[in-house]
Amino acid sequence: MKRLTLYFALLSLIFGACNPVQPVPKDHLSILSGVVNNQLLFDGTAGAETTFTISSKLAWEILDTPGVTYNPSSGEATESVTITATVHEANRTLESRELGDVTIRLARTRFTGITAHQRPLVTLEQQEVVVAAQQNLYEEFTFECKEAVEVIPSGDIVCTASKPLSSSKYNVTVAATKDNLTAETKTIGYLTFKVDGTTLDGKVAVNQLPAISFDRSRVTVGGNEGEQMSFAVNTPFDFTVTSTTPAITVVRGAESKVDITVVEPNSGSEERKLGTMTIALADNPACKASIDVWQRKSKADKAMFFYYLGTSLRGYYDNNMKMVEKIVKSGAMDDCRVLAFIQSSQNSGKLLEIFYDKEFDTVIREQIATYDLPLLYSQRMISRILKDMATRAPAVECGLFIGSHGKGWLPKNSSSAARTTFSTVAADDIWTPAPGAIMVRHIGDSANTQLDTTELAGAIQSMGCELSYIVFDACYMANVESAYDLKDCADYILASPCEIIASGMPYEKILPVMLGEESVEDRLNSVGKIFVDHYTSGNNSIYDSACSAVIHCNELEALAVATKRVNGFLRDIDPDSVQVYDGVSASRNPTHIFFDIEDYVLKSCTDTDATTAFTEQLARTVTGQYHTKTFYSAYNNKANPIDHYSGLTTSAPILLNSASAYIEDWKGTAWYKATH
Repeated sequence: MKRLTLYFALLSLIFGACNPVQPVPKDHLSILSGVVNNQLLFDGTAGAETTFTISSKLAWEILDTPGVTYNPSSGEATESVTITATVHEANRTLESRELGDVTIRLARTRFTGITAHQRPLVTLEQQEVVVAAQQNLYEEFTFECKEAVEVIPSGDIVCTASKPLSSSKYNVTVAATKDNLTAETKTIGYLTFKVDGTTLDGKVAVNQLPAISFDRSRVTVGGNEGEQMSFAVNTPFDFTVTSTTPAITVVRGAESKVDITVVEPNSGSEERKLGTMTIALADNPACKASIDVWQRKSKADKAMFFYYLGTSLRGYYDNNMKMVEKIVKSGAMDDCRVLAFIQSSQNSGKLLEIFYDKEFDTVIREQIATYDLPLLYSQRMISRILKDMATRAPAVECGLFIGSHGKGWLPKNSSSAARTTFSTVAADDIWTPAPGAIMVRHIGDSANTQLDTTELAGAIQSMGCELSYIVFDACYMANVESAYDLKDCADYILASPCEIIASGMPYEKILPVMLGEESVEDRLNSVGKIFVDHYTSGNNSIYDSACSAVIHCNELEALAVATKRVNGFLRDIDPDSVQVYDGVSASRNPTHIFFDIEDYVLKSCTDTDATTAFTEQLARTVTGQYHTKTFYSAYNNKANPIDHYSGLTTSAPILLNSASAYIEDWKGTAWYKATH
């Protein structure tokens, strides 16, 4: 009998060797639900259950998984069966563990690739606790456990009893029992966990912050004599500050800040190391930390100023700045200063310098100044902020990016409506988006926070630096009236004649271009095209909408001369026949506001020579024009056709309809006065 049994066993081995187990064909067995990322997950408690559902074309059987049972564990062919899996033991560690493979056998095939995992009995929200350098300052620590749990401290720490926050979430607070009077982070104790009288394997380290630390690897000061900056020291203790270099003076400032003044200019071509600054605890001078002090060049190669006005687009501004910081972190902006003004609220804002610390591998947002903003925004307020930017970051090439809503040259308040027949439809405000419209980008959020282009121009001219370019990340700013107001503010303007989708410019794509060595004009043309391509999906979406134009400011005066000549040969035309760039409909306003300037001249001027001179000068003024097939307007919530595109608009055709809302305001513009 034993020989017969051995014989059959040998036959089985031989048969198995000749016919190895094969994987299950794809259509024979399917996992319908319950498995995530090829894992069957259990809670950490003993007896924890989870379910999964399969479909099989053949009889099936689940092979053993250590510590797991299945019910049912086998069955016949079925379209759907739900299996309950139960884990036998608790996971008494602080880490997830792999229990083994979940293998399903069909005849001589096997379905593999699924593994069983069990979460820890205690799930940590953080892998360590960090407490303050000072003793008895408690920090919260939160974790999850489905059973009653005790937290046991060891070392130089104290810990409160576990406090239930919910059926499974607990909270404790932890503090050091001694001050850390060193400049190093120290591990001062551990937390262990006891569940049902059993201490779990593993522990959580409690680390104490140093008495003195810095958020950067070095301090960088300005390149000119007399420049000042404040540098924050991370310490809860009183301290003193000394310097090894006479090139700067350092004094203890307010709170935990050090005020630094540059004594000597750096007229060289590179940044230079000035020396070392040392911070020591006043009551324990042996506890100290040092940081190197570097000085920038007197003038950087490039500077980019980002001015984001208002709060209604704050979320979009935050995303814009994340894109900027991404390029800063890449190291591409090492030779470019980056400053940004962002409103914290309707009545406050802050000026930041953004740079990358390579050693710490982090982007620093250094706060330069804070501002209390008035109820009514003014040229004086904007001048102060822009002047602070220019003073902080002198550069050979300066560019200003303005993010806001935009309404071109239109006056900042609606007083004009009271002087026109438009007052009869005042309740149906021109500038109220249509129902269902998406967000688009005037200068300011509301009447109180808007600015006229003349005020903006005055503020920019008071900066104290020559701007190579202005990029308007705001609607309707490629209009000749605004450009003429701003012609003495920069060499070039990049703007859109229509609305800009609220997400704005793709800064991660355009900033590397603006860091290039090509001419400003060529770089802006590349940016204009990139902007349009960014909003072109190829699917003819209603939101495929982007227009841009590069305006050469030095040519605007000549354009005014050519336009004045054209205005001597005008005939009346139907303004609705001219290409427009706003979605204002007849029910909301008797006429549109922004018309293509070239299309208007070609249709209204009766003198061929004047028309030719105008178009030739326009080509010298607008050196790049890019657009999608249509433009989106929130004021009619649809895509509007573009049949003629010069990149620059004018509001001149509003004179053809006496009911237009802004006729008297338009006649007050510098452009009107220069061309009539």
